[in-house]
Amino acid sequence: MTIKSNKRGFTLVEMMVSVGIFAVVVIAIVGALLSLVDSNRKAQALKSVMNNLNFALENMGRNLRVGYDFHCEEDIAPTNPTVPQSCPSGGVLIAFESQYGDTSDPDDQFIYRFNNGRIEKSDDSGATFIAITSEEVNITDMKFFVTGTTIRDPYQPRVVMTISGSAGVDARVETSFSIQSTVSQRLLDL
Repeated sequence: MTIKSNKRGFTLVEMMVSVGIFAVVVIAIVGALLSLVDSNRKAQALKSVMNNLNFALENMGRNLRVGYDFHCEEDIAPTNPTVPQSCPSGGVLIAFESQYGDTSDPDDQFIYRFNNGRIEKSDDSGATFIAITSEEVNITDMKFFVTGTTIRDPYQPRVVMTISGSAGVDARVETSFSIQSTVSQRLLDL
């Protein structure tokens, strides 16, 4: 009597095909995972850069809102920042008396200006400036449009800031932006 055995194993060719398919699937999944990690890193870096820009704009808006005696100029060097001056056609510098400033002290003016692709701030009437935007934020154009600075006119002083440029940690994740913000003086100009 003969006993038939149905035991059958994998052949070497079948084993190589299954390992090859498994390797291709693993390589595709690892590539997708690495791409996802890289995209997440770039998104986090871009978010950090944009948060820096938003913080700078919020700081400017808050200080302008509670400030007074706005002085706007088309030059980055202030000539007489204590004298209110409108610039309806736009300027690159705005100076003003801060909320806790002293109008009799000409050396305590806050000044914001656009200089070499950065927003700079001075709290000593322009004696020293410090950049308030990071190097990853490249501002190509910034203007301050100031109206209503004449005392006892029927208009409340108002500042419109327009900013455009690009932000990113490298050229692959650079994002263009164009922002406009309007701030009116909180102190009534009667």
